[in-house]
Amino acid sequence: MSEKTKNYIKVKFKGSHKQYFENPLELPAEPGEYVIVEADRGEDIGVVCGIKRNSSEVNLSDEEKFCVLRKALEEDLKLNMENRVRELYAFEYCERKIEELELPMKLMEVEYRLDRKKLTFYFTADDRIDFRELVKILAAEFKTRIEMRQISTREEIRKAGGVGPCGLPVCCRRWITKFEPVSTQHVKSQNLPMNPVKVSGNCGKLKCCYRYEYEMYAEILKNYPPYGSKVEVNGKEGVIEKIEIFQGTVTIKFNSDDMEDYPLSELGKKIKVIEIFKEERTDEEQ
Repeated sequence: MSEKTKNYIKVKFKGSHKQYFENPLELPAEPGEYVIVEADRGEDIGVVCGIKRNSSEVNLSDEEKFCVLRKALEEDLKLNMENRVRELYAFEYCERKIEELELPMKLMEVEYRLDRKKLTFYFTADDRIDFRELVKILAAEFKTRIEMRQISTREEIRKAGGVGPCGLPVCCRRWITKFEPVSTQHVKSQNLPMNPVKVSGNCGKLKCCYRYEYEMYAEILKNYPPYGSKVEVNGKEGVIEKIEIFQGTVTIKFNSDDMEDYPLSELGKKIKVIEIFKEERTDEEQ
C-alpha cells in the first residue's frame, strides 16, 4: 500500500487516551468496535473512535507507529473485563504501599495492558519521586513489568473527567488528543480579563479552548490595529481599548479616561490611526 493510500484508525483506551494506528490490513472497523492493536512488546485493546484515509493528516513519530492487528474476539473482551477487576486490587495494593513508604504522591489510575505484560500506575506529585522501592514491591506482587507514570494536572482532569465552567463535559475528556501549550497571548487576543479564576479550567491551568479558538481571532484581528494603538476621533486622542469582533464595535479610551464604542467600519474613516502599538511578547505558557 502506498503512503498516500494508507488509512489509520483512531483508538480510544481506558482513561480517554486516544492514538492513531496504521490499518495495513484495511480492516472494515467501525466506531464503537473493539480492536486489538500493537503495543510496546505486546498487544492492547481499545475502541475505534475515528478513521482517517489520508496519511498526510496523521503525523506519527517512530515511537508511535503501531498497527491495528485484528478485531477483538469474545475471549479478548472477557480478558479485558477481568483486567478491569484486577486493576481495582492493584490500585488498593499500591495505595497501601505508598502510605507505608510515606511517598508524597497521589495515585490516580492503574491500567493493565490486555496481554498483562505491563501494569501502569498513573500518579501526580509536586516533585520528582524516588519510587524504586515501590516498583520492586509491585513487581514482586504482580509478576509483570511495572511502569510508574507521573502525569500533569491536565492529564489528571482528563482521567477524572468532570464538567467545565461552560457547563459541558471537559474537552480533554471528550475529544482533545494532544495537549497544546496555552499562553496568556491566547487570552489577550480574545480581549478577556486576566482573572486567574475566570481564565482557568478545572486543572488550574489556562483553559484549552483559548488555544483552539486563537487562530480564528488572530486571523480576524489582522484586519485591525492592535490593542493600545493611538487613534484620533473628531480631534480627540485615545487608544484602542477593546475590539468586539462579534458585536462589530471598537472601544476607545480617551485621554480624559472616558470610553466610547464605535462601529468597526469607522476605523480608517472617522477613526484615524496615529500610532500602531507594538507589544513586547512576554507570554507565559501553561
